[in-house]
Amino acid sequence: MIKLFHAKGSRSVRIIWLFEELGMDYQLDTLERGKPNKAFSEASIFAKIPAIQDGDITLTESVAIIQYILQKYGGGGLQPSVDSDDYAMYLQWLNFGESTLIQPIVEILVNTMFRSEENRHQYSIDSGIQSFKKIIQSLDPVLSQQNYLLGSQFSAADIVNGYTLRLANRLQLLDDSEGIENVCDYFRRLEAREAYQKAISI
Repeated sequence: MIKLFHAKGSRSVRIIWLFEELGMDYQLDTLERGKPNKAFSEASIFAKIPAIQDGDITLTESVAIIQYILQKYGGGGLQPSVDSDDYAMYLQWLNFGESTLIQPIVEILVNTMFRSEENRHQYSIDSGIQSFKKIIQSLDPVLSQQNYLLGSQFSAADIVNGYTLRLANRLQLLDDSEGIENVCDYFRRLEAREAYQKAISI
Protein backbone atom coordinates (compact mmCIF):
# COMPACT_ATOMS: atom_id res chain seq x y z
CA MET A 1 0.00 0.00 0.00
CA ILE A 2 1.25 3.48 -0.86
CA LYS A 3 2.12 5.71 2.09
CA LEU A 4 1.48 9.42 1.62
CA PHE A 5 3.14 12.03 3.80
CA HIS A 6 0.44 14.64 4.22
CA ALA A 7 -0.11 18.03 5.80
CA LYS A 8 -3.61 19.46 5.89
CA GLY A 9 -4.19 22.10 3.23
CA SER A 10 -0.92 21.38 1.41
CA ARG A 11 -0.38 20.05 -2.11
CA SER A 12 -0.81 16.55 -0.69
CA VAL A 13 -4.55 17.30 -0.92
CA ARG A 14 -4.13 16.63 -4.65
CA ILE A 15 -2.87 13.12 -3.97
CA ILE A 16 -5.65 12.23 -1.53
CA TRP A 17 -8.17 13.58 -4.04
CA LEU A 18 -6.61 11.35 -6.72
CA PHE A 19 -6.67 8.28 -4.44
CA GLU A 20 -10.32 8.90 -3.64
CA GLU A 21 -11.30 9.36 -7.29
CA LEU A 22 -9.56 6.08 -8.14
CA GLY A 23 -11.00 4.27 -5.12
CA MET A 24 -7.52 3.26 -3.98
CA ASP A 25 -6.44 2.18 -0.53
CA TYR A 26 -3.64 4.28 0.92
CA GLN A 27 -1.86 4.98 4.18
CA LEU A 28 -1.53 8.50 5.56
CA ASP A 29 1.33 9.78 7.66
CA THR A 30 0.04 13.17 8.72
CA LEU A 31 2.75 15.65 9.61
CA GLU A 32 2.54 18.34 12.21
CA ARG A 33 4.33 21.49 11.15
CA GLY A 34 7.47 22.09 13.17
CA LYS A 35 7.64 18.54 14.51
CA PRO A 36 10.43 16.30 13.13
CA ASN A 37 9.42 13.10 11.35
CA LYS A 38 12.28 10.74 10.56
CA ALA A 39 10.38 8.71 7.97
CA PHE A 40 9.39 11.87 6.11
CA SER A 41 12.97 13.19 6.18
CA GLU A 42 14.15 9.97 4.57
CA ALA A 43 11.40 10.02 1.93
CA SER A 44 11.71 13.70 0.99
CA ILE A 45 15.30 14.87 0.79
CA PHE A 46 14.11 18.43 0.13
CA ALA A 47 11.65 18.28 3.05
CA LYS A 48 8.77 19.07 0.70
CA ILE A 49 5.20 17.81 0.92
CA PRO A 50 3.79 15.68 -0.64
CA ALA A 51 6.00 12.63 -0.67
CA ILE A 52 5.04 9.01 -1.19
CA GLN A 53 6.59 5.64 -0.45
CA ASP A 54 5.56 2.74 -2.64
CA GLY A 55 7.68 -0.26 -1.73
CA ASP A 56 11.27 0.72 -2.47
CA ILE A 57 10.20 3.79 -4.43
CA THR A 58 10.06 7.23 -2.86
CA LEU A 59 8.80 10.20 -4.84
CA THR A 60 8.07 13.88 -4.33
CA GLU A 61 6.43 16.65 -6.41
CA SER A 62 2.66 16.43 -6.63
CA VAL A 63 2.38 16.35 -10.44
CA ALA A 64 5.07 13.68 -10.72
CA ILE A 65 3.30 11.62 -8.04
CA ILE A 66 0.02 11.92 -9.93
CA GLN A 67 1.63 10.76 -13.16
CA TYR A 68 3.29 7.84 -11.39
CA ILE A 69 0.10 6.69 -9.68
CA LEU A 70 -1.95 6.92 -12.86
CA GLN A 71 0.63 5.03 -14.88
CA LYS A 72 0.99 2.24 -12.31
CA TYR A 73 -2.45 2.03 -10.71
CA GLY A 74 -4.84 4.18 -12.75
CA GLY A 75 -6.05 1.51 -15.13
CA GLY A 76 -6.46 4.10 -17.86
CA GLY A 77 -8.66 6.34 -15.74
CA LEU A 78 -8.43 10.11 -15.21
CA GLN A 79 -6.20 10.67 -18.23
CA PRO A 80 -6.56 10.22 -21.99
CA SER A 81 -4.67 7.54 -23.84
CA VAL A 82 -1.10 8.52 -24.73
CA ASP A 83 -1.83 8.08 -28.43
CA SER A 84 -5.04 10.13 -28.37
CA ASP A 85 -5.39 13.66 -29.71
CA ASP A 86 -6.30 14.89 -26.21
CA TYR A 87 -3.08 13.76 -24.55
CA ALA A 88 -1.02 16.82 -25.50
CA MET A 89 -3.63 19.17 -24.05
CA TYR A 90 -3.88 16.98 -20.98
CA LEU A 91 -0.15 17.43 -20.36
CA GLN A 92 -0.49 21.18 -20.84
CA TRP A 93 -3.30 21.52 -18.30
CA LEU A 94 -1.71 19.03 -15.90
CA ASN A 95 1.34 21.28 -15.64
CA PHE A 96 -0.51 24.60 -15.97
CA GLY A 97 -1.95 24.32 -12.47
CA GLU A 98 1.45 23.91 -10.84
CA SER A 99 3.22 26.51 -12.97
CA THR A 100 1.42 29.39 -14.69
CA LEU A 101 -1.69 29.35 -12.50
CA ILE A 102 -0.06 28.94 -9.11
CA GLN A 103 2.89 31.33 -9.53
CA PRO A 104 1.02 34.58 -8.74
CA ILE A 105 -0.85 32.87 -5.90
CA VAL A 106 2.45 31.94 -4.27
CA GLU A 107 3.54 35.60 -4.47
CA ILE A 108 0.37 36.65 -2.71
CA LEU A 109 0.55 33.92 -0.07
CA VAL A 110 4.19 34.63 0.77
CA ASN A 111 3.43 38.29 1.34
CA THR A 112 0.15 37.89 3.22
CA MET A 113 0.56 34.75 5.30
CA PHE A 114 4.27 33.99 5.69
CA ARG A 115 5.81 37.43 6.19
CA SER A 116 5.29 39.78 9.08
CA GLU A 117 3.32 42.88 8.23
CA GLU A 118 6.38 45.11 8.24
CA ASN A 119 8.18 42.81 5.77
CA ARG A 120 5.37 42.42 3.28
CA HIS A 121 5.81 43.69 -0.27
CA GLN A 122 2.56 45.36 -1.27
CA TYR A 123 3.76 45.67 -4.85
CA SER A 124 4.18 41.88 -5.05
CA ILE A 125 0.67 41.37 -3.64
CA ASP A 126 -0.91 43.80 -6.10
CA SER A 127 1.12 42.42 -9.00
CA GLY A 128 0.17 38.85 -8.07
CA ILE A 129 -3.53 39.71 -7.95
CA GLN A 130 -3.40 41.44 -11.34
CA SER A 131 -1.44 38.59 -12.88
CA PHE A 132 -3.82 35.95 -11.54
CA LYS A 133 -6.86 37.85 -12.80
CA LYS A 134 -5.35 38.06 -16.29
CA ILE A 135 -4.62 34.35 -16.31
CA ILE A 136 -8.11 33.27 -15.30
CA GLN A 137 -9.68 35.81 -17.67
CA SER A 138 -7.78 34.01 -20.42
CA LEU A 139 -8.89 30.64 -19.04
CA ASP A 140 -12.54 31.64 -18.75
CA PRO A 141 -13.47 31.23 -22.46
CA VAL A 142 -12.02 27.70 -22.43
CA LEU A 143 -14.55 26.77 -19.74
CA SER A 144 -17.48 28.57 -21.33
CA GLN A 145 -18.32 25.59 -23.55
CA GLN A 146 -17.18 22.67 -21.41
CA ASN A 147 -17.40 21.39 -17.85
CA TYR A 148 -13.75 20.39 -17.46
CA LEU A 149 -10.39 21.26 -18.95
CA LEU A 150 -10.55 18.39 -21.43
CA GLY A 151 -14.21 18.87 -22.27
CA SER A 152 -16.90 16.70 -20.69
CA GLN A 153 -14.44 14.28 -19.07
CA PHE A 154 -13.01 14.94 -15.59
CA SER A 155 -9.27 14.20 -15.45
CA ALA A 156 -6.25 14.48 -13.18
CA ALA A 157 -5.57 17.86 -14.78
CA ASP A 158 -8.69 19.11 -13.02
CA ILE A 159 -7.33 17.82 -9.72
CA VAL A 160 -4.09 19.78 -10.12
CA ASN A 161 -5.88 22.97 -11.13
CA GLY A 162 -8.70 22.48 -8.63
CA TYR A 163 -6.28 22.57 -5.72
CA THR A 164 -4.69 25.76 -7.07
CA LEU A 165 -8.10 27.38 -7.48
CA ARG A 166 -8.90 26.39 -3.91
CA LEU A 167 -5.96 28.51 -2.77
CA ALA A 168 -7.22 31.37 -4.93
CA ASN A 169 -10.70 31.03 -3.48
CA ARG A 170 -9.33 31.19 0.06
CA LEU A 171 -7.66 34.46 -0.96
CA GLN A 172 -11.07 35.68 -2.20
CA LEU A 173 -9.85 35.89 -5.80
CA LEU A 174 -12.77 33.89 -7.24
CA ASP A 175 -15.46 36.51 -6.83
CA ASP A 176 -17.76 35.84 -9.82
CA SER A 177 -16.74 39.17 -11.33
CA GLU A 178 -17.23 39.80 -15.02
CA GLY A 179 -14.91 37.77 -17.20
CA ILE A 180 -14.25 34.94 -14.73
CA GLU A 181 -17.74 33.54 -14.19
CA ASN A 182 -16.99 30.29 -16.00
CA VAL A 183 -13.86 29.68 -13.94
CA CYS A 184 -15.88 30.22 -10.76
CA ASP A 185 -18.57 27.80 -11.96
CA TYR A 186 -15.86 25.29 -12.84
CA PHE A 187 -14.41 25.49 -9.34
CA ARG A 188 -17.86 24.96 -7.82
CA ARG A 189 -18.26 21.80 -9.91
CA LEU A 190 -14.94 20.52 -8.59
CA GLU A 191 -15.87 21.43 -5.01
CA ALA A 192 -19.04 19.38 -5.31
CA ARG A 193 -17.15 16.15 -6.01
CA GLU A 194 -17.22 13.67 -3.16
CA ALA A 195 -13.51 12.87 -3.54
CA TYR A 196 -12.62 16.56 -3.25
CA GLN A 197 -14.67 16.94 -0.09
CA LYS A 198 -12.94 13.93 1.44
CA ALA A 199 -9.50 15.25 0.50
CA ILE A 200 -9.96 18.67 2.09
CA SER A 201 -11.48 17.19 5.25
CA ILE A 202 -8.40 15.17 6.20
